[in-house]
This record gives sequence, structure tokens and C-alpha cells, in this order.
Amino acid sequence: MRIALLASITLFLLLIPALPVGATGSVCAVVKIEIQQELALERQGFDARMRIQNGLDTTALTDVGINVTFADRDGNSVLATSDTNNVDALFYINVDSMDGISDVSGTGVVQPASTAEVHWLIVPAQGAGGQLPSGELYFIGATLSYTVGGEVQTVEVTPDSIYVKPLPLLSLDYFLTADVYADDAFTQEIEPPEPFTLGVRIRNNGYGPAYGVSIGSGQPKIVENEQGLLIGFSITGASVNDAPTTVCHEGAQEDEVLRAAMLHKR
Repeated sequence: MRIALLASITLFLLLIPALPVGATGSVCAVVKIEIQQELALERQGFDARMRIQNGLDTTALTDVGINVTFADRDGNSVLATSDTNNVDALFYINVDSMDGISDVSGTGVVQPASTAEVHWLIVPAQGAGGQLPSGELYFIGATLSYTVGGEVQTVEVTPDSIYVKPLPLLSLDYFLTADVYADDAFTQEIEPPEPFTLGVRIRNNGYGPAYGVSIGSGQPKIVENEQGLLIGFSITGASVNDAPTTVCHEGAQEDEVLRAAMLHKR
């Protein structure tokens, strides 16, 4: 599976010339620009599937509820949740699709002589894969409950095993050229602007590689210009480790390997 993270970079530029030719001084102008970027990478995910077959010709299965359970290699329960803000969970799980049933929280119905199929998307959280390349072993099972003929039935589904690989943990550092040159307001001649570089360095601080890493960038947007300075910015190109590119594809980020991507602006 592939996930994308949105980031916003805010840059403050201190610009000196702010008076017309012939003036005896200068005024500092502060311009704040914002760049929306998207970092994407591949993540390990699992598809859990359950099929419920109602072999009764005239009676529906009602009050259907399914509780997916998680355990480590020693049989100890581990926390899984649909709340992505829960930092204590080792797994995040959500119903991905349902066919032949509309609910699995206790009010579902499987019609007579029909089959229901439910899929869950399971994504490991940071730390679930441990530190070894072989990963960590987990068991995923379920408890199925339903009512038929007025009686409540409960079925324990035999767990299946999965191996969760160590996850990457990426950090990004941004670097901006110290001096940026454009037209000199104190001369008659119009000097062309000189492109400058905004660099981003990606470090993998995790125990597993990050595959398919890429950074997509929008154009700079001026979000604050109190002095009304006549100025604009645009991204003219990009490169990764000095190789030109249109989108910064980083490939596999191994442990502690640095990659540098440069956005060329003017």
C-alpha cells in the first residue's frame, strides 16, 4: 500500500531594497512564502477477509457482530484501533468493504440462503515490526456473534499468522540558500534574477527501509507581504543527488542513508 503525507513549508525572506532609484536609504521587507508538498512512501498493510454463509433457506442471521482480535507470538493481546490518534495501538484497522451485509458492529443481517463477505484493512503502527529484519510474528483472529431463531450464537474464528516487518521513520531537514540575488533597485539596469536552491535532506531513523519514497511540490505562494513588495517566486526544476527530475523520487531509503533533493527556484 502507498500513503501520502502533506506538508507545508513556510519561509521568511528578508529583502533589503524597497525604495526607488535615487532614494538615499533602504527599507527591509519581509515576505513569507508557503510551499505545499506531498511526501509519499510504500507501507506494509494486510487485507483480512471473512465470509459468512447462511445456509438456512428461510431464516436470516441477525445482530451480526465481528470483533477482530490481535495477539503477539506469546498469545498476549495487543491493541488495535480505528482511531489513528491513539499512539498506544500497534495496529490500525478499518472495514474496507462489505458485501451482503451492511454492518458488523452488532446490527448486521445476513439474509437467508446468502453469503456475506467483509474485508478489513490492517496497517501496523510504528514499532510493531520490532528491530530485526525478520520482523515480528502476530496472530489475527475474530469473534463472530449473531442471533438465529431467537438464540445468540458465538463462534471463535481460528487465528491466522502475519509477519510485520520493521518500519521506516523518516525525518526531513530543509536548507535555503543564504543569499538570493535579483534586480538591484538602486541601479537603472534591470538585472535578471538568479535561481537559488531550496534543499531537503531525508534521513531514515527507523529499522526498516522506506520503499517508493517521492516528494511532489506545489509552486510557492506568497502568504504575507506587508510592505507590498513587487516580487514573485516559482520552482523551475528539481534534482535528486544532482540528477535532474520532475518529481523527487527517492527510491528505497535504507537505514541511516541520506538523500538530498533540491528544488531550484527563482
